[in-house]
Amino acid sequence: MSHNQRNCILTIAIMSGLIVLIIVSIIAGIMLRELSFDVARANPELTHLRIPVLVICYVLISIFIVNLILAEFLLKRILMNSIFTESSVRFLKAISYLFMLGILPLAALFIITELNVSGSITQIYVILSAVLYLTAGLIFRLWANLIRDASYFKQEVDMTV
Repeated sequence: MSHNQRNCILTIAIMSGLIVLIIVSIIAGIMLRELSFDVARANPELTHLRIPVLVICYVLISIFIVNLILAEFLLKRILMNSIFTESSVRFLKAISYLFMLGILPLAALFIITELNVSGSITQIYVILSAVLYLTAGLIFRLWANLIRDASYFKQEVDMTV
C-alpha cells in the first residue's frame, strides 16, 4: 500500500470519526434540555439558572459542531491534495477564531455560577474548558500560519521550476 493510499484511508477514517462526533454532539444538545429540567427539579433554589445555563451550553455545542464541520471541509481539501492554499488557511483561522470565541460564553457561565453558587466545582470545569478552548484556538492559529508559510514557499518553488 502506497503512502498516498494510507493517507487517504487515514483521512477518511478521521472524517468518519468527525461525523460520528457531530451526531453525538447533536444528540447531547437534545438531551441537555431534559437534563436541565432534572437538575432544576433536584435543586429548586437554582431553577432560575436553567435557561441561561442551557443557552450557554447550546452556544458552546454549536461552536463545537461548526468547528467539526469546518474540519470536515479542511480534510476534504487534504483528500483533494490541495491543502497548501489560501482557502485552507481561512478554514484553519475560522476554527481558531471560533474556539477563542467560545471563551466568552464560558466567561459568562463562570460569572453566573460565581454569583449564584460561589465555590462550585462547576467553576473548575469552566476554567479547564476555557483553557482547552484557548489552547485549541492557539494551536489552530499556529497551523494556519504554518500552512500559509508552506504554501508561500511552495509557490516560490513552483515558480523557480
